[in-house]
Amino acid sequence: MHDVRQARTADYPTLVECVQKWWGDSRTPEGARELSLLLPRLFLQHFASTSLVVEDETGIRAFLVGFHSADNATEAYIHFVGVDPLLREQGIARRLYTAFFEHAAAAGRTEVHAITSPGNTGSVAFHRAMGFELDAGDRETDGLPTHSDYDGPGQDRVVFRRKLGAPARDTLEPFTTRPAVPEDFDAIIAVVDDWWGRPASRDLTRLFVSHFFETSLIAERDGELAGFVIGFLSPSKPEEAYIHFTGIAPAWRRTGLGRFLYERFFERARADGRTVVKAITSPQNSRSIAFHNAMGFTDSAPIADYDGPSLDRVTFTRPL
Repeated sequence: MHDVRQARTADYPTLVECVQKWWGDSRTPEGARELSLLLPRLFLQHFASTSLVVEDETGIRAFLVGFHSADNATEAYIHFVGVDPLLREQGIARRLYTAFFEHAAAAGRTEVHAITSPGNTGSVAFHRAMGFELDAGDRETDGLPTHSDYDGPGQDRVVFRRKLGAPARDTLEPFTTRPAVPEDFDAIIAVVDDWWGRPASRDLTRLFVSHFFETSLIAERDGELAGFVIGFLSPSKPEEAYIHFTGIAPAWRRTGLGRFLYERFFERARADGRTVVKAITSPQNSRSIAFHNAMGFTDSAPIADYDGPSLDRVTFTRPL
């Protein structure tokens, strides 16, 4: 059982140890130590009441260090987040962020801010899936708005902000959203390979749009296809819904459109009494894994030959 609790000043030495250990698989020992310097003791001395820890019988397994801005009364800020590698991709980070959002909203905060480096594509995907928008920067890095020298010379950053307490919406400006119709297949199949940059259209046949259009969604902007979700409510498993194929036009990625379409699909599935949503991706698709994790899905280990010889897959499950 992984319980979320308020952080304590006494947690500080353990958190530093966690940072140096958990990032040891992707950084040198010196690099992991340098990363831990971003978390000085003052954050646990002065912001423990707005920080969170996940622990079990073995000790601390994840944490979020954040605070409510002293100078900007509407803002909260997430400074540092860590999850034990053995628990990643199980929705732990999402639980921490959601709890932080709830506490910040209860304190009258209306926005949450955070940053990451432009090269941290997993963090960017996670924050976008959690509903964050990217602030305009002074330049772009691989299509990301970047703030040059944000934390000092050469320390460029991507800056996130997320509104709290936003009301539910039927559409996401500037897009229009509607249920699919069978005729949408031709527009979808015409752009899929271009959007993916590889042959992807072979994974989507006409039958999915011809027979499951009422549970699929289309997003458009100025009359042009901007994104879609093809999904269905399982006839054989009355508790399940399934997302088969999703696409967002490259120009409209990182706008929250993917998250918005997923949430509308969740609403449709709940209305039919479904209690779980499932999906799959390839083990190499790290962005898809990060997105689904941020949307509350738990993923499996790669399953060999899931869709046939050499077609390994990661499966996702999300309770509704």
